[in-house]
Amino acid sequence: MDLRKAWKLLHGRRAISVVVSNVILTGAVIAVSFVVLAWTQYRSSAYNAQYSEAMNADIARLKERLAFEYVFYNEDEGDLTVYLMNYGTINDTTVKTVYVSTNTGELINVTSNITLMHFNGTQIADQDLDRGEEGYFVLSSLDLVTDTSYSIQVVTGRGSTFESTFVA
Repeated sequence: MDLRKAWKLLHGRRAISVVVSNVILTGAVIAVSFVVLAWTQYRSSAYNAQYSEAMNADIARLKERLAFEYVFYNEDEGDLTVYLMNYGTINDTTVKTVYVSTNTGELINVTSNITLMHFNGTQIADQDLDRGEEGYFVLSSLDLVTDTSYSIQVVTGRGSTFESTFVA
């Protein structure tokens, strides 16, 4: 090899600038790769948490069970008293909305401000029914026709729906 070519090769700036630019570019690609990896791990853990939360809510909704023990209509006062029992395997079952309709499906009443009471007439403090707990609520000012079949639908705070029919 010619001494002159060796001198150019050792002291040439073009070769060094190519190596430096390749090192910088490789470092940038590695840094961006770590940022993308961190972002995907964050998003996957967030999706996993949301999925877990949704599944737990669905499981809780499936564990809810309300039984209509008795439905009584007082035609003199227009009050409908509904006695419920939580026979499910989950606590804190709330009554969010109550729908009363005719047997043909015509909606008569929608009530969303429900006050749950104990059988002794005192208000349930936490306004929910725990496992095995019984309670009732009263819907006032209903004008129902006696000896007519009606449907009552209770929607819980978790979104479960329970329905029963009664004769006024």
